[in-house]
Formats: sequence, structure tokens, C-alpha cells
Amino acid sequence: MQSNGTRIAALLVTLAAVVVLFFVFKGGDDDGDSTSAGTDVTATTTQDETTADKAKERDKNEKPTASGPAVPVITIVDGQPEGGVADLEFARGDEVRFVVDSDTADEVHVHGYDIMEDVEAGGKAEFDFPADIDGVFEVELEGSATQIAELTVNP
Repeated sequence: MQSNGTRIAALLVTLAAVVVLFFVFKGGDDDGDSTSAGTDVTATTTQDETTADKAKERDKNEKPTASGPAVPVITIVDGQPEGGVADLEFARGDEVRFVVDSDTADEVHVHGYDIMEDVEAGGKAEFDFPADIDGVFEVELEGSATQIAELTVNP
């Protein structure tokens, strides 16, 4: 026969497990409120000047298409990406699309995918391929070894 101490200990362990499971499986509210009892959660979005400038530059360089979202345009001036190295982010299964508009003749190479396109001085190279390899990949002007973009494909 069990002692009262053993029964109380078993009851407390069971109660603790129920409380933990309650909070683990509780889930979110349907009303979109992300606060919980006793906790004040405030979401704040801030951008420093550099981040805001990059966002404006990216928006300026994206050209809308008739069939879908804007296609990023990476502009090369004097052999360097205008506004710095571009961030290109896609989900696995998406179509990777971007354009390189260059005042310098070179070969644009998407590492990892091993896709290359020549671009003439004053010309454009257009890229359109399936995002079927996850990871982070460098896009560079091959001849000068200048990184112009970072391609991220999320699983």
C-alpha cells in the first residue's frame, strides 16, 4: 500500500504535467491578440537610415510585370552594384527572377546553381530559373570577382 506522501507526490507531478501541457498546446487566440495574461507585448518596427535607403533603392529598381510581382533589377555602375550587394530571397519551388543592368561587360554567375549569362556594357542579362536548391548563394560578376547579390532560397 502506498503512503500518503507518495500519493501526494504523484498527484503534484501529474498536476504539473497537465499545467505544462496546457501551455504547450494552448495555441493562439483567434482575435489576433498576441498578448498573454500578465505580459504586455509591443511590436515595434524601426529602420535605420541605411536599411531605409536600401529598401527605397530596391523598390526603385524593381520593375512590375504584367504576369506577376516586380522583378528585381540589379544595376551595375562602374563595375559595382548600385546601392550595394542586393538581397534576393525566394522560397523553394518559386521561380527565381532578376535582371542585371550593367554599364560593364562581364559574365554574371549564380554560384550553387552554376548558371551564367554574359552581359554587354550597356546591356541586360535576365535570369529565370526554378528555386530547387535551398541555401545562400553568391551572384557575382565573374571576370572581376565582384559580388552583386546574395541569393537565399528558403526550404
